Amino acid sequence: MQEIYIGEDIMRKVAKVGLSCLLALTVAAPVVAIPGAIEAAPKKATAKKSYTTAERAYIKYQSDTLYKLRTQTEDLIKLLEKYDEYENKDAEKFVVLFINKVEAWDKTLKQTEKYRPQDVPGTLKKAHSFFTEARKHNLAAYQLLSNTILGEEDLSDAQVDKEMDKFFKEYALFKGKAGSFNEEINRLNKIYK
Repeated sequence: MQEIYIGEDIMRKVAKVGLSCLLALTVAAPVVAIPGAIEAAPKKATAKKSYTTAERAYIKYQSDTLYKLRTQTEDLIKLLEKYDEYENKDAEKFVVLFINKVEAWDKTLKQTEKYRPQDVPGTLKKAHSFFTEARKHNLAAYQLLSNTILGEEDLSDAQVDKEMDKFFKEYALFKGKAGSFNEEINRLNKIYK
């Protein structure tokens, strides 16, 4: 009986968030333009330096982690947008899907803590600073969404709209910093092989 009540509570909160998501995406969804790489003048062919094993491992792990964070966040947004399809017939299925996606997102956020600043290879310090900023914004987005839907407090429609506006701003900032991380790696790839 308690489980059904929790499911109904989550569905009610998601209904508010789903409407807020749709409004935020259609009315005020900012398009985050990630600046393109600046092309340098052609240079004479020079031998490229090689990445160390530690540098390669760092780049692969962090790139994969950022990709997972982005896709998991987008999957949750898409699920919230489809709330109406589940509302009447598959409410339990929706709750299970939602909780599973939130738990997977949480697990990936924990994976972002693998590299401490002192463990990052020197050539990748700048990339790591972008990664750290991206992680910070994605964590803030996670906390906003989690508190809005899974939190104890029942928020008004206006409060939900405000929290979801913050969520989308944090998500846009995350994408911008993740893009900066990728640009820095691409810049380094021109120097290293």
